[in-house]
Amino acid sequence: MNKFVKNILMAIIGSSLYLLVEIMFRNYTFRLSAVMAAIAWVVGNNLNNKFSWKMDLLLQCGIIAVLITGLEAIIGNLDYYFLHQNMWDYSGMPLSALNGKICIPFTIIWFIFGFFIVFSGDAIEYYWFHDNDIPEYWILGKRIWTMPIRKCDLH
Repeated sequence: MNKFVKNILMAIIGSSLYLLVEIMFRNYTFRLSAVMAAIAWVVGNNLNNKFSWKMDLLLQCGIIAVLITGLEAIIGNLDYYFLHQNMWDYSGMPLSALNGKICIPFTIIWFIFGFFIVFSGDAIEYYWFHDNDIPEYWILGKRIWTMPIRKCDLH
């Protein structure tokens, strides 16, 4: 039950954050964008749970960025060919591909979103569900940060 609830919570957080950012920059969004963001947040967080604490945070965010770019390619082209909404078009951006559905500059943005996915998922598991040990983050073999110890324990 906790995993299901956590995935629902991650989907809500991810889709809400993404839609907020998209509306701030474009002044509109699409329902399918919320679905894609929810999938990205849930899958990205579940991947994060498979990674070791000592796995480099930059590598984790890179994997999540590639995941989101892959989702953009799949969902963007399904939208383009079947729904004909053309939710986004990066063809004017440098290094775009697949009918302008993916581009390197946005992969970099998804890399930054990876930090939010990792931190929010770890915080939810550690503080709300009491599922894990204290999350810690490593870059280039050095621990850069450990989440503060929770003040209460459920046991």
